[in-house]
Amino acid sequence: MSNPYTVYILDNSYTLAVPTSLNSSMPMYDKTILLYSGTDNKIYFNLVNSDNKPYDLTDQSAYFNMTDIETNETLLAKQLTITDMTRGKTTTTILTDELYTIAPGFYHFSSYVQDSAGAKILVHTDRAGDAVGVVEVKGDPFPITRPTQVANTWTVRNTYTYSNNVSGSSEQNLTSRNHTIAIYTTDWSGNVRVEGNLDDTASSNDDDWFVIPIQGMSGTETEFTDESGINPYQFSSSIRWIRVRWKSATGNTGTFDQMLLRN
Repeated sequence: MSNPYTVYILDNSYTLAVPTSLNSSMPMYDKTILLYSGTDNKIYFNLVNSDNKPYDLTDQSAYFNMTDIETNETLLAKQLTITDMTRGKTTTTILTDELYTIAPGFYHFSSYVQDSAGAKILVHTDRAGDAVGVVEVKGDPFPITRPTQVANTWTVRNTYTYSNNVSGSSEQNLTSRNHTIAIYTTDWSGNVRVEGNLDDTASSNDDDWFVIPIQGMSGTETEFTDESGINPYQFSSSIRWIRVRWKSATGNTGTFDQMLLRN
């Protein structure tokens, strides 16, 4: 016995009103833009004038901005592709990579048109004349694997060797607070520890970094003796930046090769 299913194509078209007179006929309702992580999202915008007729985009360009609701920080800024100039039809594609660091949730969007002289006109998203609409980013519809980050670029300071900084992915709204690291060494002896930093931009001041307590690593530093191979560790922390610090023991002839991070 067959089980038929009806599949619907998501309608990703939205109407935006460009105010061309004092008496404007705004869109009837504010339609939330839906974006799905893990896939490219194509959006269509139909621009209309104050009489709710197609807006002529001749000699103009149109733009789309997506911002954080709380901080108003710009997360995405796109120039819309005009597909029918005289009828005000535009489109843009939000790529998978552009949504990678944006967690599921609600955000704001705004749009404007700009003429050849550089003058900008905000468009309206609903009947109340609002110039700010709502975007909802939904969870990943497809399974993905986050890329492994590599710490293998070294800087020596005050007898210690520091790696390059790798992201703790805290900007993903706590979706990536579980971390797995793997330390690779070849006949290496010395002390090693993993450090964290909470600044938006990784601090260059070593005093702004702190030791991350990791199960299986004793105290603030772990001692390796003629260690070869891979040593894995796991820890949970909402942290912006992660790095490894190590110091070879006297007489060491081996190498500290790299640290890999998955979060």
